[in-house]
Amino acid sequence: MERELPAAVEWLRAERLRRRLSQDDLASRMGTTQSAVARLESGDADPRLSTLERYASALGVAMVVEAATGPSLDATAAAVRRSLSDGDSNDALRHVIQFLDDVGGADVESVRRSLRVEPDTTGDKRWDALLAGIAEYASRRVRIPVPGWATAPGRFLKRFWFVIEDLLGRPAPGLAALSFADSPPELANRGVFLDRSSLESV
Repeated sequence: MERELPAAVEWLRAERLRRRLSQDDLASRMGTTQSAVARLESGDADPRLSTLERYASALGVAMVVEAATGPSLDATAAAVRRSLSDGDSNDALRHVIQFLDDVGGADVESVRRSLRVEPDTTGDKRWDALLAGIAEYASRRVRIPVPGWATAPGRFLKRFWFVIEDLLGRPAPGLAALSFADSPPELANRGVFLDRSSLESV
């Protein structure tokens, strides 16, 4: 069955009811709690694709997900993860900038859809925090609520991170100071410092 994410939750819930399974029954099969299943079904959670797949598997059904057209922060996170595993921070940042370019020209619903699913980790807490800041930055530009996953405690750094120093591979006090002064608040609040001009393609 091909479904978009919100419709997939509705379809999975309907399938659970059709099979006469309680939320407790399903939670037991998934290895989670009834309240987690209730939160997922209520729409209060921003489910990961892997969570929906676990739900479907617990029901004994197959779920096929079509890639949504348009930008996706989840896909961006996967691209960032690949770049980081290749040791290429500059390429990782290019993916982030491309995402911002793509949502910059998109309608409000497309932006909302691009941010709805919580991205899997990039493997680096700093980049995970940066992506949460990007989600908030993109949300505020079109005046929609910030997705809940972006405000989770794990999306904030305990130490400041000056992205430019990572990109250059060396300390750069002058550029770090510029980043500190000109970083969007959505990033700075998370301990991520990157000047606004670095978020724009040239």
